[in-house]
Amino acid sequence: MNISVSGKNMSTGEAFKIHAENALNGIVGKYFDSAVSGHVTLEKAESGFRVKTRVALSRRTELEATGYAMDAHAALDAALEHAEKRLRRHKRRLKNHRAAMTDGEADDVFSAPMMVYASAEQVDNDDDDDLEGGLPPVVAEMAYDIEMLTVEQAVMKLELSEVPMLMFRNASHFGLNVVYRRHDDSIGWIDPRGVRRLNAN
Repeated sequence: MNISVSGKNMSTGEAFKIHAENALNGIVGKYFDSAVSGHVTLEKAESGFRVKTRVALSRRTELEATGYAMDAHAALDAALEHAEKRLRRHKRRLKNHRAAMTDGEADDVFSAPMMVYASAEQVDNDDDDDLEGGLPPVVAEMAYDIEMLTVEQAVMKLELSEVPMLMFRNASHFGLNVVYRRHDDSIGWIDPRGVRRLNAN
């Protein structure tokens, strides 16, 4: 896997670069032997260093992880630990998902059953920077890519990323759905079809 390492307004140093390339290749290679590419970014944080890793496991699936520490190498190790936990959990979910599917379902994503997990482990406990007075900024996602997924696939995609929610088109009925991270460490699933069913009664 080709990995690029860069510093945000700073130099990473050769030792950091070699460690990042070797360690990330080793971790990803334990679970996926066909990952496309990876990128590691080092930047200064208020109380030390922040390392962000992003790995393209396939053309449409990305793994993200972040680590914080007083030392750059320790921050890298923290990010790699988070990445490995997510990869291990994702690999397990993929294995369970495939074992539950029939041959026809494996060939056709549109026939895959609707499934959802009641809860999920919370890997990261990174605290967001406190917003200073006033309302937070509103950021428009003008190029949001809405994929056709089963609920289980959407849950797995959310767990690999660091985003709080994911909108997708449900492969079972083609309607828009949302999965999101709840404050109680579980994953919520919004399916507006339920509202239409209640109104129909």
